[in-house]
Amino acid sequence: MKRAAVALAAVAALAADMAGLAHAESYDAARAKEGWVLNCMGCHTADGSGIPGKVPALRNSLGHFVGMPEGREFVMRVPGAANSALSDAELANVLNWVLDTMNPATRPVAFRPYTAEEIAAHRRPALTDVAKTRAGLVKRLQANGITAVPEHY
Repeated sequence: MKRAAVALAAVAALAADMAGLAHAESYDAARAKEGWVLNCMGCHTADGSGIPGKVPALRNSLGHFVGMPEGREFVMRVPGAANSALSDAELANVLNWVLDTMNPATRPVAFRPYTAEEIAAHRRPALTDVAKTRAGLVKRLQANGITAVPEHY
């Protein structure tokens, strides 16, 4: 009985280690930072806090959006992401990095990292009315008790 318990504990520990490893390997930090600096930071600022009244913050808010299927797609289809020079794999890498480093408290526990295939399938066409789409998503978040994301930016 003790051997079975020890074996079960070892298997559980190995599974937890593998889950952590899979999460840790969902992006290449150095390349993601470079992609962020060259394609995102100019508008969203170095720390992702955005520009109040002009550019929405990604820090501590983006994770709320990816908890909804429509929000997950929204993140890929905003013009800055959809029309960026980043390849599908590069965009997935940057998004996963932003969600891990700037949104650890807001990213859903069951978050699935973006993949190049998912980005390729959903990134285009870019949204034409970002503010309206975002406002609708924020209202859904608010209806679900998430009030940390401002309706307007």
